[in-house]
Formats: sequence, C-alpha cells, structure tokens
Amino acid sequence: MGSKRKPYWRTIGTPTTLVLYRTPDRWRFAVHFTNPKGVADGRLDHPVPSCEPEVAQAALHRRAEELTHRELDVAWREADQPDWWTGAVTNAGPLPAA
Repeated sequence: MGSKRKPYWRTIGTPTTLVLYRTPDRWRFAVHFTNPKGVADGRLDHPVPSCEPEVAQAALHRRAEELTHRELDVAWREADQPDWWTGAVTNAGPLPAA
C-alpha cells in the first residue's frame, strides 16, 4: 500500500530570501519561505570559508534549488554586517509535477 504523505519539498513554502554568512570554520545559511512561512538553515560543507563570496553564493544557490526542487533567480547584495550577504529570490520557478 502506497504512502499518502507528500514529499517534504511540497510542504515548504515559496523561497523569498537567502542569507549567507561566513564564520571562522565554515559558511552558514538560512533560506526564508512564505506561504507557509518558515526557515531552513544550516552549513555549507563546501566551499572553504576563505573562498570568495561569489563561490559560496553559487553553492547556496544550488543548495536552495535542491531543497526546493525549483529553479531560482537570485539577486545578491552585501548586508549591513561584515561577511554577510542577502539574496532576494526574484523568481521561483514552478514546482515539478507530482
């Protein structure tokens, strides 16, 4: 008998903002969602903390697309705090068919 549970990525909302910040030992992130509201956060195992921010931004972009199962367009800007960046999701593609 098949499960009637939805895949996790069908229950999370639409991604709106990506937050990326550098710590001494790794890059950390948060992905903010709406409808329903929520946050997914964690760390990037790659790249190394000493890499350029653009490399870490690309890694988080890929991670967010894998998490949401959507293609995302993201516009990055430096945040008010040093070693922090914010990415506004300008377009979140549709969810794939079930």
